[in-house]
Amino acid sequence: MDERGERIARNEAAYRDVNEAIEAGRNQRAAKSGAFVCECGQLGCNQLVELTLEEYEAVRANPRTFFMLEGHDIPDVEDVVERHDGWIVAEKHPGEAAIAEELDPRSGG
Repeated sequence: MDERGERIARNEAAYRDVNEAIEAGRNQRAAKSGAFVCECGQLGCNQLVELTLEEYEAVRANPRTFFMLEGHDIPDVEDVVERHDGWIVAEKHPGEAAIAEELDPRSGG
């Protein structure tokens, strides 16, 4: 893994932290869906992705996966593992996955 891959993994983990806070607030209000920040590694992306809480939780079940808008994946650091209507799930390559797992708030990272 190179410095660029590490930066991308850390950027995506930071977006995941923002979304964890958003999701926690929604759970308290019993919302069924909502907008979350795109978790892509592109600097400056602040677009929103509409997900149900079930979809959000399915992505969060694996600390190596992130959701993002279609076309926001970066193939040299991640692979698209699911496609949905307007959004995708990408899984980090092994080097970047180690960072994602280390920084996963649900894993005590």
